[in-house]
Amino acid sequence: MYSKYSKLFLPAVFVFVFVTMVFMLLPRFWDRNGINHKVVFLTNLLLFGLSILTLWMHTKAINNPNPNAFSTSVLGGTVIKLFVLGIATVVYLVLAGKDKSILAIVAGMILYVVYTVLDVKSALLLNKKQ
Repeated sequence: MYSKYSKLFLPAVFVFVFVTMVFMLLPRFWDRNGINHKVVFLTNLLLFGLSILTLWMHTKAINNPNPNAFSTSVLGGTVIKLFVLGIATVVYLVLAGKDKSILAIVAGMILYVVYTVLDVKSALLLNKKQ
């Protein structure tokens, strides 16, 4: 039932589940400390979806006969995540007005780094296997 690439997705799934549990089980704690738990959850969901997309891009690029396709997919995945997260941040800042949570944005940036490291690590493992 599992594909040969399913192990590459597991670290992203574990991070998603862990962060979701931490921020959804203790919402009052985070809100009291100035971190909007809903913003962090939505950022986590967005980054998880983008990580699945970029890992799919890597698995398609590894079978491409062009050796540059794989490195382009790794760089492209990182840039896609960066731009989508940047646009989401700007939209959030405009919509939130005075109720914005800067600490939630910082938490989102930390999640971006975590998901990007996992993504690149999975890509390198995929490249090593091929």
